[in-house]
Amino acid sequence: MAGLSFAVLGTGTVLGGVVGPRLIDRWGTKRSIVGGFAAQAAATGALLFLGANDSSIVLLLIATFVGGVANLVVIVGFMVTATSGLADGEQGLATGLATMSQQVGITMGIPIMSAIVAIVVNAALCLVASLAVELFLRLPNQPKA
Repeated sequence: MAGLSFAVLGTGTVLGGVVGPRLIDRWGTKRSIVGGFAAQAAATGALLFLGANDSSIVLLLIATFVGGVANLVVIVGFMVTATSGLADGEQGLATGLATMSQQVGITMGIPIMSAIVAIVVNAALCLVASLAVELFLRLPNQPKA
């Protein structure tokens, strides 16, 4: 079952990487990030309803898949935002800095979330990030959503 859940997560993240650019093209970067964070919050929050019974695996697989898709939509949106509107000579530096910030976040976030923070706080952080992007992200050359 653990292997199946990791396979579903991996499939969701691959799909999110494919769907992310299409959503950004259709909805814009900001809406895609906000929607991705909201979906990730819902998927994470659903994990609160897991139980010890065998039927919980269905919820786990659905939430893991949806969370994986949503996470990659956010990551694609983040990278597009970090590199948009820059001169060709600045693209590499921007990509490197964005990737580094992701790695620092992962390195610090996983141990903190695993050791200290509960699922409900993780879901709340996704909602707060969604709200922060909605309120504060200003993109050049895009209409306000």
